[in-house]
Amino acid sequence: MDLRSIFCCCFFIFHISDGFKILILYPAPSFSRQRAIMALTKKLAERGHELFVVSTNAVPGLEQNPNYTFVDVSFLYKYYSDEKKDDVVYLQEEKSNWKLMDLFKPLAIISREQFLSEAFIKFQRRVQSEKISFDVVILDVTCVAYACPVVRNLTGYAPIISMSTYNMDSYTEGSLGSIPHLSFTPSLVNDYTNKMNLWQRLENWFSETYLTKVFIDTVKNVAREFSRDTYGPEYEDLVDGCWKNLSLHLSTSNSMYYYPRLLGPNVIEVGPLHLKTPQKLPKDLQDWLDGAERGVIYFSLGSNIKSKSLPEIARANLLRFFKELPSGYRVLWKDEPEGTPNLADNILTRKWLPQESVLAHPKVRVFITQGGLQSFQEAVHFGVPVVGIPWYGDQRFQVSRMVDAKIGARLLPKELHSFDKVKSVIESVLYEKSILENMRRYSAISRDFSSVALDKATFWVEHVARHGGADHLRPSTADTTLFEYFALDIVAVCLVFTSTILFVLFSVCKFLIRSSSITKSVKIKAS
Repeated sequence: MDLRSIFCCCFFIFHISDGFKILILYPAPSFSRQRAIMALTKKLAERGHELFVVSTNAVPGLEQNPNYTFVDVSFLYKYYSDEKKDDVVYLQEEKSNWKLMDLFKPLAIISREQFLSEAFIKFQRRVQSEKISFDVVILDVTCVAYACPVVRNLTGYAPIISMSTYNMDSYTEGSLGSIPHLSFTPSLVNDYTNKMNLWQRLENWFSETYLTKVFIDTVKNVAREFSRDTYGPEYEDLVDGCWKNLSLHLSTSNSMYYYPRLLGPNVIEVGPLHLKTPQKLPKDLQDWLDGAERGVIYFSLGSNIKSKSLPEIARANLLRFFKELPSGYRVLWKDEPEGTPNLADNILTRKWLPQESVLAHPKVRVFITQGGLQSFQEAVHFGVPVVGIPWYGDQRFQVSRMVDAKIGARLLPKELHSFDKVKSVIESVLYEKSILENMRRYSAISRDFSSVALDKATFWVEHVARHGGADHLRPSTADTTLFEYFALDIVAVCLVFTSTILFVLFSVCKFLIRSSSITKSVKIKAS
């Protein structure tokens, strides 16, 4: 054996011996929410770590990797349905903040069903029979209530990292000490900026506090019942304290897509993890985009909302606008079913499109999107101005952020019923050069952050695994009350002290004045 072979063998042995055993619990049946953890999983596998992944989506390219174990719970996709049912997440219509509460119970059930599935039970038996211990656990933030009972039963103690594909998570971040100040940090379910008036601040505090409480209570109740029935009553109490027991929280966003805010060292904004060099487009699609002399409008409502669910009048107005575009413009439409009849020659529909590769094409001038975070991040990364049509949840905030950054415009679902409104909003983005210039600047800044996102996330996972947790990053605000956090106890002491001093001064002054009055009265009588 030559020296080079010996060196390679030694390096391989060292690399594997330095690897960690990592458990990933990510049941979210939404491809857009899976993309970040899939990218991180692949990166960790390349680093030589042993990955045990319970998820709805396998990572392409890792199927033959001996360090990658995939537990398939893709059956959870049945809980996201295009049909309205009580036990499913139905996303084919606009939802108010209060209507969102109808989704809380189905969302809580999804995580529970993952842990009750035959695939997970089989995996659990393997872990226990082989006495596998994990150095760190990474989980979707929606699984936190289940994490402590499941992990304790599965492998004893292991540090837990939560990960979110939202711009912010007030409850998780607050439990770790990064308590959001809702006068300056807008809720994801509102379309406010970080500069709110008095009424907006009041509504922001109320809606975020109330909806978060209802969601957490719903999830906790389902998780407590699951823990008690599955593992025993001694596991039930672990649910309540699980958020406080997290070692670290990773957010796959940053201030480019939210707003700058104060965060403790155990809440890390890593930014988008799923962005990568786009693949080559299919030839027919490449030719279609190349042939647009003046530019292309790309229309997609993401992986959850279907274009076929649009009201007929909305589809008709969009179709009319696309048909009446000046010669040289083309439209690429993610639509269902593919090949909708009666379309104009300048419109091409596909049931599925490689979105990053499309947005990377230089002829794409405008991206009409539902306002999902991953679509927002991709539009910014590739420098394509946006028209956002927000339907529910965090889409409202994301579209508001686009408008505030002057890189796009908002088109409300109800405004799709007006052709004039559809025309004016899309044209305001298509023909406005300042929006394109702002987007290009935004894109350049964002690319600086995105270039180190995966390495940053990998570093923090390895850091927590290496040191058995991250108590050294935990601020004291994680164990305080809102009364203490906002210094209301100090304010109260100061008010009492000041009031006491003022009362004493007032009493002394009153006594002196009264004494002076009595003295004068006596002198007058004497004279």
